[in-house]
Amino acid sequence: MTNGVHETLGSKDMADALGISSKLLGRVRNLPNSPFKLGTHYRYQGIWTNAPIVWFPKETDEAFSTFQRFDPDSIETMDGGEAND
Repeated sequence: MTNGVHETLGSKDMADALGISSKLLGRVRNLPNSPFKLGTHYRYQGIWTNAPIVWFPKETDEAFSTFQRFDPDSIETMDGGEAND
């Protein structure tokens, strides 16, 4: 048995498998600290960078499941003026 060809899913099917939207899958892929790496979790379906992306389901599920999430309350926001009331 070779390690050559992997099963792949399109972005919509991969997002459905993870229980998230395709838009969120794309946003997570583009994060600076994304758990998804080109060649490990996804690849382009053609030779151009605007070709559709296909995902390796097992590797993507593992990466998404173990991804270190952040607490939204830990994000510092600007004072909206409430303190001056």
